[in-house]
Amino acid sequence: MADAFILIQSFKGDPRRPVPSLWNARLGVKPAGDLWQRQGGMLWWQAWSLDGEAYLILPATLIPPRSQDSFSQRYGNLVVVGTDQLHREQLLQRVKAGHAQSGSFAKAGLFASCLESLAEQTSVYWTADALASVSGTLAPLLQRGREGCMQLRLQGQVLQWNGVISQRPLRNNPAQAKLVVWNNAATEPAPVDQFTLLQVEGSALQLILGTLLSRQIIQVPLEQNYGINEVLRTQISASPFSLRLIGRPKGFYRAGLQLQIPVTGDLGSWNKVLDTVSERLRSRGYDSLPSSPAQSDQGKQLWVKGDDPKKTVIGGWRWLRMKKNPLLSIGFGIEPEGTAFIRGFDQPKGSGLVVQSDPSTLVSMDLLSGRWPKPMTKASTMTFQVSPLDARGLTKGLWRMRGQLLLPQS
Repeated sequence: MADAFILIQSFKGDPRRPVPSLWNARLGVKPAGDLWQRQGGMLWWQAWSLDGEAYLILPATLIPPRSQDSFSQRYGNLVVVGTDQLHREQLLQRVKAGHAQSGSFAKAGLFASCLESLAEQTSVYWTADALASVSGTLAPLLQRGREGCMQLRLQGQVLQWNGVISQRPLRNNPAQAKLVVWNNAATEPAPVDQFTLLQVEGSALQLILGTLLSRQIIQVPLEQNYGINEVLRTQISASPFSLRLIGRPKGFYRAGLQLQIPVTGDLGSWNKVLDTVSERLRSRGYDSLPSSPAQSDQGKQLWVKGDDPKKTVIGGWRWLRMKKNPLLSIGFGIEPEGTAFIRGFDQPKGSGLVVQSDPSTLVSMDLLSGRWPKPMTKASTMTFQVSPLDARGLTKGLWRMRGQLLLPQS
């Protein structure tokens, strides 16, 4: 039955809390209220189909047979309730098609482990279609987690999750792959200043840009217009990085993006690319500010709009001297940072991502697109880490993800 849905989440009942709106919508206010009190602390589920329809799934023992109307459908020990007869028929067709396409991993491995988690505790499972629907324009940056399964738990005001993400369907992963068990250690983010809306650090830039850099529609203009050939793209993709979004109280933009990457190999190739970028910026009406003679400002290039009398910096780059490799610091909509903020400079390859953000502020500034769940959009802090599920490489393409949200007072 899970094949019929793109997103499934399990919830733990609590009669002390108000009846969920989905229960009222699918069952009617009076029957929903009676069942909500009767179910106690049992698990129940909400599932979404590809067309956006939300289904209510309840234990069959909770609903008397005479109350199972024509809009509901029983599958084993569960009853699925839709909005009308049409959606009931569509569900039957999807379930039938799912059974016909089920692979050999359906009864073992990661997919089976995910279904077991959904049946036993609060969890969530999503597919690539669900991710695209929820994340909106951010979808190309999240392809490492096209499908995933997370265990959820709420401790006070902190919502925590722990599970596995993958670029391919969970049912197609090796049979030995299982959901990871809870790690009681909480995610401990490093402190960030009050203007940092988002910070992402990773062992390789391809973890977030790999999908974009692999597309010919991106590769061709990079090479033709800026001289970023395959060799440079490979270096960029494999480079560790730190990226942060900074709120700006003044200027042309409400926020600016800063990026730092250590540079290896021939610096001449990089400087040639930067010279090409400079030429294109000048051709489009931008001016560069005069360089300072100070030693620390060597290799610094700041840009302003040619018709701006205030000469407000709208971006640029600079080279920072480091013990090992030089560090390229870039600013988009903001001046590049003059000191290194990148951490984990010597992390081993494949060690993944660390993300910190302020979702509620991003939403208030209209900088977070998509249809994200309300707990996320209202959270003042979100942190999560992504790392290989198995460092030995036995489960290549599978990543462990754990994190938490700080929710507002209810």
